Amino acid sequence: MAALEKHRAIVLKRTKYGEADLILHLLTPQGGTVSCLARGALKSKRRFAGGILEPTHYIEIVLRPSPRADGLGHLEEAKLLDGFDQVRTSYEKIETALSMVEMVDKIAQPGDTASNHLFDLLGNGLRGLQLTEEVQNFRVQFMLKLLYHQGVLDAEPWMGPFLKGSLLKGETAIDLPKVTVSQQRWVEEQVSTYLKTAERF
Repeated sequence: MAALEKHRAIVLKRTKYGEADLILHLLTPQGGTVSCLARGALKSKRRFAGGILEPTHYIEIVLRPSPRADGLGHLEEAKLLDGFDQVRTSYEKIETALSMVEMVDKIAQPGDTASNHLFDLLGNGLRGLQLTEEVQNFRVQFMLKLLYHQGVLDAEPWMGPFLKGSLLKGETAIDLPKVTVSQQRWVEEQVSTYLKTAERF
């Protein structure tokens, strides 16, 4: 029997499996993804109480790896480290947070140990999103940083303040230049195109 492992992770996606189980897609601090099965997660009030396994949550897990390289590990325990509760104060913030984890989920690869920038970007983004009152500006900033760190952004002068500014200090989004409708659409189109390309590999 495989030895138990302890990890920190951000929940990217959860899928119902059967009547009470969940399959989880998690992002590790190294930037890779781990998929695991949480048996009885929808019924357990002891191991996975209080919506711990929701997308966007930062958790600590105890995992029993699968003996097969292509198999699912089994989630034995989970503890909430940060639920980013202030994100849930508005629909706009919730929608933005879920879109952020979806973007990262499409890019991150299983077993990757050299993309910690993805974990830092998402973690700082979720923390900063709690603080900002300029959600649309913040969303554009996150997407620009994502494209930049993936090496697929040809930076233009107007992007400078967004790329230099810290996501972690979400309140500074109010000091960023107000993005125009055309700039916002351009960034969204670039991200959409890149994500479609990333999903093919």
